[in-house]
Amino acid sequence: MKAKIMDLAEYVPGGKKWPGWLLNIGERILGFHIFNTAHSMVEEELEAGSTENFFRLACKHLPLNYEVTGLENIPAEGPCVIVSNHPHGMSDGLMIGDIAMKVRSDIRIVVNDFLHCVRGMRPYQITVDVYGGDAAKQSNMKGMREIIKWLRDGHCLILFPSGSAASWSPKDGRVVEDPWQVNMATIIRKMGAPVVPMHFSGQNGPLFQMVTQLCKDKRSALLPREIKRDRRTLHHVKIGRPIPASRMEILPDDAALSDHLRLSSMILRYSAEPASHSNPEPRPMVEIDSPESPEVLQQELDSLPQDEHLLYTHRGTGMQIFTAKGCDIPHMLHEIGVQREITFRAVGEGSGLACDTDEYDQYYEHLIMWDPAAKRLAGAYRMGRTDEIVKARGVTGIYNTEFFTLGNDFVNYVKNGLEMGRAFITAPYQKHPASLDTLWMGIGRFVCKYPHYRYLYGTVSVSSDYSVRSRTLIHEYLKCHCMNNQLAKHVQAKTPPANMDLLSEDARLLPTGLNDLRLLSAMVSDTEPGGQSIPVLLRQYLRLGGEMVSFNVDSEFGDTLDCLVLVDLHRAPERLITRYCGAPLNSAGEASGEA
Repeated sequence: MKAKIMDLAEYVPGGKKWPGWLLNIGERILGFHIFNTAHSMVEEELEAGSTENFFRLACKHLPLNYEVTGLENIPAEGPCVIVSNHPHGMSDGLMIGDIAMKVRSDIRIVVNDFLHCVRGMRPYQITVDVYGGDAAKQSNMKGMREIIKWLRDGHCLILFPSGSAASWSPKDGRVVEDPWQVNMATIIRKMGAPVVPMHFSGQNGPLFQMVTQLCKDKRSALLPREIKRDRRTLHHVKIGRPIPASRMEILPDDAALSDHLRLSSMILRYSAEPASHSNPEPRPMVEIDSPESPEVLQQELDSLPQDEHLLYTHRGTGMQIFTAKGCDIPHMLHEIGVQREITFRAVGEGSGLACDTDEYDQYYEHLIMWDPAAKRLAGAYRMGRTDEIVKARGVTGIYNTEFFTLGNDFVNYVKNGLEMGRAFITAPYQKHPASLDTLWMGIGRFVCKYPHYRYLYGTVSVSSDYSVRSRTLIHEYLKCHCMNNQLAKHVQAKTPPANMDLLSEDARLLPTGLNDLRLLSAMVSDTEPGGQSIPVLLRQYLRLGGEMVSFNVDSEFGDTLDCLVLVDLHRAPERLITRYCGAPLNSAGEASGEA
């Protein structure tokens, strides 16, 4: 056997004087024997001319077994940085090297002094104590220069930014990743290379965690023993899409970047399966009604007094926005119900009915986006005048009371508000950039026409076609950054979201590591197979300064996550109000003049 790479005599006081049989028993208990034997076999194969690299041979002889998803996300060439969580210790370094070398051979792993004992890794490592503060930075300038040169030359660098294996946290009641070091984020920002997040499943055992609590600096001797445990496990490794330098520029400082990179790694542990897979039983769907005749629809719109009901005409597309109560437009209301159902079913939602209409449609206002050239409905939005509804029908006349218990304080707050909902744009118009904008032009003109309506509120749906990971991320981002906690006290969801929360150590990263809507959009897009971002209507409300009041899951509508949002038009960005209303709103909420 080759010379030991781990000798117990070097780890215990006076170990050189201990009898060999006692040291041998200790090495077997601690796993040194397995590690030394495997490393010796690796070196023998390499000396015999094996074409396999050190990491592949190490994983074979220990053995370490894993399954990896997202291997295609590692760039085959050019500079890149792979960052990963560090749940185990040595096993992580061996597996990550094997994984990276399936794609490219020009890798270097930043390791601490302890791993320098592993002879086979030396050609692939940069030994730098990046975890010891300012004094360590001064003593390791050579290693830092090597890191920078390696990336400048277009190679792949691998980092475990925590620097040590995850450990038990009494605060969280579980094993959590150690803090990620900011100085690595500083180098990443400086070099501008894309960053590939990676995540390993699992954790070290109870003895390792106990020693960590009692005497953390002694736990390194237990790492080979943990490899004995790791050999009995199938490790699940997930690789995320590369994070471009342009995204990192959004983050204000290196501490925020470090938190963002950590979150990008840890979020990979959440399921990427569509949320709809958790409820695989399909809901019964009846055949959708036939659309209305285009001529009948055009005649019905023409019969409306144009000065009262035609709110807006788009100069470029000719698209028109009408408004009318459902009871006044029976044919158009049926067409709205048909097109709603077609549109919602296409994204995994839908009522399952032949025509998606309800009793609220009769007395609610409908914004109708009409294409006069094609004589067809392009989209619609439903609006409820809260003051009139409550006066005529009571609080239960408000549609969202089906999903939320609305307290009197909330209802009084939004009495001068419009309840918005059931918005859709039909498939032929969904890719037209002007479609949603045109609908919002209609909303703006309606507010100008009835200026006492200051608030817009209603639910924005996040479909169950989104992955569990994306819905969790959206839900937690909105709770962290967009909640109106005062109003939230007066609204109670009837079916609050379950199993849609981040683990505590991940949630703590949100205030700094995910503090911008652009970052949320990018992370969701990275997760979704089709690259779709957050729902466009949610983004629109947030651009207007929308605040969240509550969340509900609608089991009758495809298990959508409904986010109850409130917009105060008096506090919305002036440039958007000017665009949609045609002029800024004055102190009374009225448009100050036509633009």
